[in-house]
Amino acid sequence: MNKVLKYLKDIGRLEPFEIKNSSFTFALAGPSTYIYVMIMLYYNPDLIIPYRGEIVFSVLFVVVGLIPYLKSKFLNENYGWVTFISLIIFQYYLTYTTALNNFSLDYLLVTYVFIFGSVLLLSNRLLVIIFSASQLIHLAYRVYYSELDRMSESAILVSMSTIFIFSFLVMNGLIRYRRNLEAVNVELENRIQERTLDLENRAKELLRKNKDLEEFAYVVSHDLKRPLRNIYTLTDWLTDDDEYEFNEEANQSLRLIKEQVTQMDLLVEGILNYSLQMDKEQVVNTVDAQALIKRIITVNSTETIDITLKERLPKVSFNESQLLQVFQNLIQNAIKHNDKKLVEIHIGYKKMKVGHQFSIQDNGPGIEKKYHGKIFELFQRLQINTEIDSIGIGLALVKKIIERNGGNIYVESELGKGTTFVFTIPA
Repeated sequence: MNKVLKYLKDIGRLEPFEIKNSSFTFALAGPSTYIYVMIMLYYNPDLIIPYRGEIVFSVLFVVVGLIPYLKSKFLNENYGWVTFISLIIFQYYLTYTTALNNFSLDYLLVTYVFIFGSVLLLSNRLLVIIFSASQLIHLAYRVYYSELDRMSESAILVSMSTIFIFSFLVMNGLIRYRRNLEAVNVELENRIQERTLDLENRAKELLRKNKDLEEFAYVVSHDLKRPLRNIYTLTDWLTDDDEYEFNEEANQSLRLIKEQVTQMDLLVEGILNYSLQMDKEQVVNTVDAQALIKRIITVNSTETIDITLKERLPKVSFNESQLLQVFQNLIQNAIKHNDKKLVEIHIGYKKMKVGHQFSIQDNGPGIEKKYHGKIFELFQRLQINTEIDSIGIGLALVKKIIERNGGNIYVESELGKGTTFVFTIPA
């Protein structure tokens, strides 16, 4: 019994696009049927229309057309049966009415069109066979007991049989094409599932590796920085302690060790920042850029360093720690690489249509155009100077922060005319 019910349910099941097409066809057939009957009655008032069929079936078609909009799972699963029953009832009524009107040409025409269209709406071969056979038998019965002459009877039966045969052939081809299309869709879905699973596995693997890298960065931060600082402290103690006197060559070597340890400490700190401060899940809140810049100016301004604001800065949606790093790195970069006695830095702002644009302009030596892209690469420095505590991570970190947050950064500069770093962030 369960197998029979499942089989019947499968027969009545339509694909979503078939439900949509059938719904639209029925909704359009409702008013079309009523209008066609009114036109026929206008030109032939003697036509017989039993049981007010023009109203009953117009309403029925509209109701059937609106069923999918009820979002009923049961009705949608059995919409094929709803379609079949509605069509076979109307076709029986149409054949009966055609016989009452002595097979009038008006009714024969609509009967031919409706039968052909009905077969196209049915997506199951069994339903097509049942519909075609029952209607052909009913029509033959009505013709046999009519008062038509032999030639008219033969013409009606032959034409109707021809319509059934060709409509069935067309429907058979459509069903075959549909089966092939379903097979292709199933294959595509399997491929998509396989690729989706593969992408999920890769994402998990990348997440695991990312966590490993974070753990490694923490290990580097805590386990490597401690001995570096110990080396620096011991070296500093040796060079400053009066109890130990070394010759100039030994003192120079100790100073070199301190400088190299300092560079190594900066390198470790820079790698740590570059690796761990780029989490996109960091809290984004409203940051008062004006107040933030004023704090940076207070920390970095001296008698030889003049930092000024050209315009009032707005409040922006950003992670405050990251925004602080952006401005701090750009300002310190302008200070470290400046060759003037008085370092002048101007911070500008411009409201854009889709965000904010900031600029940091200095009066330094400038950068050749061929190096404008290189300076944002990791560990890239355009000058080797051990007196400058830079290991080429600052600008790379700034670029990464800006781009990860949907912004952009570029440099405008000429040799001897200073440098301007311009970056944008979304509003």
